[in-house]
Amino acid sequence: MKEIVGLPGEGTAYRDPKVRKGMLKDIRLALPRALLPGERVQGLFVVYRIRRSVSALVVTDRRLLTLGDASVGMPVVDDLDRRQVTEVTIERHKVFSTGAVVAVTTQGEVGLGTLDYGKETFNRLEEVLGQGGASGMPLIPTPSAQGPSVEPVQDGPHDHLPSAPPAGGPPQHPLVAQLSVLADLHERGALSDEEFAAAKQKLLSES
Repeated sequence: MKEIVGLPGEGTAYRDPKVRKGMLKDIRLALPRALLPGERVQGLFVVYRIRRSVSALVVTDRRLLTLGDASVGMPVVDDLDRRQVTEVTIERHKVFSTGAVVAVTTQGEVGLGTLDYGKETFNRLEEVLGQGGASGMPLIPTPSAQGPSVEPVQDGPHDHLPSAPPAGGPPQHPLVAQLSVLADLHERGALSDEEFAAAKQKLLSES
């Protein structure tokens, strides 16, 4: 694990390979204002979410935090006490190598954004959540996703995740939704031109 220097309660914490130097610098500037006295960072992950945009997921020994975009100073968007989180699921999408991170809390499900890297990052998030928290803070279980892959979650804090399209609106074709996610990843730089073209071709050939 890479050392995160300059954050209160620093030590060794996992850093997603997608957290580049520039982004890490922005997090170091923004996060200390949000951390509680003695709170320790356990992991930093790049995530994205379209509605109520987020760019990073921070796991500490006390909370799960999402941070907004660097253009607005990376403010805290979601702030979940570990004691309120009963489990965290990672709903993996096999085509795009993405995984929607959903926290199940005592007040409902909260979509924390979508990881856009790969299996190693998914596993590392599970390991970080399984480290446990500060005194009195519970472990957060991360049951492995079963059955077919599902589309990434883009819901904001305390939005219940819908199991069907909203009443009165036509359902979105799965292919359209998947292509939209793929295009978003490409625009964000998570996929190169070659990766985007290959993934798009694979998706279309399987439809």
